[in-house]
Amino acid sequence: MRYIALILGLLVAGPLVADAGHIPIETLLPRIFSDANPTPYEVTAEFEGTLTLENKGGRLSARAAGSYREWRSAFGQPKRRQVSVTTLELPLLLRPFAGQLEKLIEERIEREEGAFEIFPHYDLFIVEDAPGGRVVVGGVRRDVVTEVIERYGRASDVKDEAVRRHIARWLYHPRQRSQIVRPGGPYLVTVVSDEQGQLYSLALHYDWGQVETQIQWVTVSGRPIWREVKMDTTTELRAVGRVDGNLHLKFSNHCYNCKRSP
Repeated sequence: MRYIALILGLLVAGPLVADAGHIPIETLLPRIFSDANPTPYEVTAEFEGTLTLENKGGRLSARAAGSYREWRSAFGQPKRRQVSVTTLELPLLLRPFAGQLEKLIEERIEREEGAFEIFPHYDLFIVEDAPGGRVVVGGVRRDVVTEVIERYGRASDVKDEAVRRHIARWLYHPRQRSQIVRPGGPYLVTVVSDEQGQLYSLALHYDWGQVETQIQWVTVSGRPIWREVKMDTTTELRAVGRVDGNLHLKFSNHCYNCKRSP
């Protein structure tokens, strides 16, 4: 970090312009974090998949299946998700934790939309273009960026969004990440979307590790709905301790406002 003052000086010495070839971050972010079709709707589906858990004792897998519901009750209201696990096939060692694991699956899916609520607390920028017309967006927690600017930069830079974005980009680089790790919420985020704002990947970086979600979509009556989702998980099991894992679910038999998708 001893060279940050020099870096800050170089970054703010000249005009700050968007990287050539990228969609402007100011254009992309509203598309990612808002719904282009905020009308009321309801979609139901069935899901099946696996929950894989791993700790010091080894790796175990369970099979899950059930029903899924996604809806918006009124125009402009946030979408909601609801999951009901109807089948949970567990190996012998995990059977005492059936209720806890069922709750883990349900909450992990139902709360995914809430991950977006943290983004006002990050300085976000375009990292790079990705194959298939996609864009990688990175972000560093705003309190971390503010701390660096206050220590090495100018007081006026704290309120300059263009400067903050350039500092965040520099701190985001893998060589700098060990210097910005902080406890609490994620200190760094990575999002992959297309230029229309459709999300395909969200990674949250904590001081204890990374949690990532990957999504594939199907269009049902003109609305994108989950077709497949992979989610990192972490939970505390009684008498076992912290257990990390992965939830991989596939959705089928989508019904939009009770009209079955072909």
